[in-house]
Amino acid sequence: MGGGPGSGSVWWLGFWQTARHAHWWLSADVRLPDRADPLAVGSIELDRLTEPLAALAAALPGLVATERAALVDVDRRIADTLPRGDDPASTASAIATRIELLGDRAAVLGAAARRAWTGAMVDPAGNLALFRELGGILLPQELRDRLRTAHAADTTLVVAPGPGLSGVPWELLVVDDDHDVRLVERATVLGGVSPAMLVNLARPASRAGGGRAVRVVDPTAAGSRTGGGRIYPDGVPEAWRSRTGDGDALLGAGAAGGCSPAELSAALQSQEWSRLVFVGHASATDPAMPTSAGLELAVDGETGDSRLTAGQWLRDPTRWPAPRRVGFVACQSDDAGYTEQIGLTLAALNAGARTVVATRWSLPSDGSERLVAGGAPTGSATTALALAVDAALGTTDPVGAIGEWQRDRLACWRSARSDAARRLHAPLVWSALVTYNIPDAAVSAIPGADDQPVTRRPAPGSPRHDAPRVPPAGDAAEVAKTSLAAGVAAFGRADWQEAREHYLVALAAFTACGDLKGVADATTNVGNTAYFLGDLEEAADRYRTALPLYRDLDLDRQVAVVGQNLGNVSFQRGELDVAAEQYRAAAEALLRGDFRRHAADTLVNLGAVLIELGRPHVALGHLDQAGALYRETCDESELGGKLAELDQNTGLALAGAKSFDRARAHLLSALRHWQSDEPSAERAARANHNLGLVAFRAGDLPEAQLRYTRALEHFHTVGNEHEAADARLGLGTVARHRGDVRAARSNFRQAQEHYRRTGQWLAYAQAAFNEGLTHPGDSDRRFDLLAGAWAAMQSMSWRLAHVSERAAWRAALDHANDEVLETARLGGRDRQFAELVESLRIAGTLRRIAPTPLSPSSQSPTSLTPAGQEEADRDSPFVEPLPSMTLSAGPVVPWAASSAADEAPCDAPPWIDCGWPPTLVDAVARAEEIVAVAGATTLPLRRGAVSLIPLLSRHPEEEGPGWTDRAPGSTGPDAD
Repeated sequence: MGGGPGSGSVWWLGFWQTARHAHWWLSADVRLPDRADPLAVGSIELDRLTEPLAALAAALPGLVATERAALVDVDRRIADTLPRGDDPASTASAIATRIELLGDRAAVLGAAARRAWTGAMVDPAGNLALFRELGGILLPQELRDRLRTAHAADTTLVVAPGPGLSGVPWELLVVDDDHDVRLVERATVLGGVSPAMLVNLARPASRAGGGRAVRVVDPTAAGSRTGGGRIYPDGVPEAWRSRTGDGDALLGAGAAGGCSPAELSAALQSQEWSRLVFVGHASATDPAMPTSAGLELAVDGETGDSRLTAGQWLRDPTRWPAPRRVGFVACQSDDAGYTEQIGLTLAALNAGARTVVATRWSLPSDGSERLVAGGAPTGSATTALALAVDAALGTTDPVGAIGEWQRDRLACWRSARSDAARRLHAPLVWSALVTYNIPDAAVSAIPGADDQPVTRRPAPGSPRHDAPRVPPAGDAAEVAKTSLAAGVAAFGRADWQEAREHYLVALAAFTACGDLKGVADATTNVGNTAYFLGDLEEAADRYRTALPLYRDLDLDRQVAVVGQNLGNVSFQRGELDVAAEQYRAAAEALLRGDFRRHAADTLVNLGAVLIELGRPHVALGHLDQAGALYRETCDESELGGKLAELDQNTGLALAGAKSFDRARAHLLSALRHWQSDEPSAERAARANHNLGLVAFRAGDLPEAQLRYTRALEHFHTVGNEHEAADARLGLGTVARHRGDVRAARSNFRQAQEHYRRTGQWLAYAQAAFNEGLTHPGDSDRRFDLLAGAWAAMQSMSWRLAHVSERAAWRAALDHANDEVLETARLGGRDRQFAELVESLRIAGTLRRIAPTPLSPSSQSPTSLTPAGQEEADRDSPFVEPLPSMTLSAGPVVPWAASSAADEAPCDAPPWIDCGWPPTLVDAVARAEEIVAVAGATTLPLRRGAVSLIPLLSRHPEEEGPGWTDRAPGSTGPDAD
């Protein structure tokens, strides 16, 4: 049959899309003994792809944006159409209106089906024009030159499209501008998955021979309206029953009860199967959440489950062990469209599959073409596709069999003499397939969380003044109380050093008289002064010392307050994931204890972190909740200040959502309050800083310059070097955009020095990255600065506990991704470019670690929704929570934000061997130096190594003897 790349040419074509470019690299032919550098690298401006990709989307089944909006509107009107009371006339009118609206709904769906069956995925002329254009854009010239004389039987192209190009049917791309020659006619096309995704898979692949298959066909229950209903409402075609031989299993297939997840589990565990073929519905409850994608099955009578989701399968692969070969003939079952490729395809690989066939888009139901047929015969194109997949997976070379079948469909479509025949053989259906073929040699094991962490502690910038103080002679309790009160007064004046001295004396006195609560209070306040003096490590140590004392004393409020303060330290260190969890835990504890006003402070801080993580819309929800709590619990004298703080953070969240006018209005309201109603030069300076940030993002550079300058003048005058450095970062960015390179570098370097000295690694990385942008586009200095800072910032993805947070963070880094890739390309650093692209693909590595509890609590978390009475007045006068934050540090380049969904966190990813020794070693070492300034125990940013090369070296014979070689040719009814 041919098709296996045992000889001939094999290439990897890897893409990654940013907001401005689709970046790509093409490997050298891996069969060549002297392969070295990439054959080519490049960046495609997205403007070139906008129109052809829109044309492709319009030619596919499913709803386009306008149709989707129309359907939502019709469904809303149907839901709103209710009779008024028991009036028969009203009931009759409602029924008539609903019937009319159901007709409107059917018209929307019918129009979508007609669009697909008459568009460029069916019409030969439109198809040729579209894929000639896409082929000219997406296929590198170096590859096209080699494909013109290639033979599909011994040529393989593995395409890793990234999420932006996952819907492209690569097989259809035209490879020769002078002739209608498609990629599938010159090469076997496979889907590419990062080798980092194949680390520590849960189950080894079965090497069982034989041809026993388990087929799950139309598994929803009769009459069920869940999961899209049955795909064969008139009964399962006989072709499925006729090919079910001895030892095979046919599940669902018209059975009244369908096939539930539990029944599928029992069948898969009953023996080792050669293949699993699923033919039915697939869906995702969250289009941005790969683990929410699932197979629609029948409802389980005991659990109520009717879906097998990727998340369930990844968590429990032994419950649903996968045969070596798996086919999903279900709507959009491919997971390449997600930023993290951890959907159904990866779930099957993790459970033991090595060949997985999936579909790129929704498939039309059999007979749906009757809407455009005009009475002509209709076929069963989707059933023919499913039968072909089943047959191919039963051969010795399923990859080659699928390619051969697709070439046969292409020939039939070209030679069809009627519209009906063209529809039956149209690429609308058969080019939906994508095949992943993973050799056993590509699956690797790398030790993960059990490795010993690497501890790096830089030399402190100045000696710590933490020698214990000896209390003055006299009554220790009185000395303690007096000293603590004096410290509070100095703290209120922002005289951190004097406050510290008083607090240290109080700590010694409380220790002398055995007052554990006083020891905890004084320790907390020493930590607060350390925080404002820039010693974040001491602040964290002091808070961690106070926590167990408060717990032993059952002082829940103080436990939560110290947890909030630890969140502030984590935020300043750039440990945003840690800060978010600490704030969440503190807010939950405060709400449980009905400390509602302090819970509001903590929710403000949580909102600030979420803004920094690129999740402004989620942040706005927490900030709204904080505002409601303030209005419930604050008296008139306090409410104005709290709402002004809230205005600051709300303004930043709105700026993150690109609502700049509203953001500026909130920040100006805060500024007016701090200048007039409740004068505070410090807070007014913060408002000016944030107004500078909003002005910069809105493109108003003079306004940004003015606001940042005012903020810097104040912060520098009062010795608040934390926020002075943030203002310098903003001024440097403004100077860079105005072309003043000298001023930009000066500001960035001063900011870096402060961030390095105080352990703020993330801000340090951002300042270093911005300095890199001041150097020429192809210079070594620019690349060194950008790559090291980029690798440090990217490492945040490994730490975040949820897919949503990781996706938002990667979106926030989109500008950085684009800049570092373009710098590598312009500087001729092809190897680094290729490694950067593949580094962006590894976020979903399966080497996962459990989240570490960072603020231990014996109580289970509760909802953050406030409930209950007004906060009672508790007596705790000397424990000073740090103020709720108004975010001023952070990336001051216009980075976009996004969102996704949940899954477990990732461990440090491996190095990717792209065919040469890794060339990003220096960049990662620099990133580790940046992260290490936090002074904490850190893990290396890379662990172990995996290679692309085994992915490109498939040998069909490795699967063992005994496979049935069924020709996939006769696959269902035909029409001509």
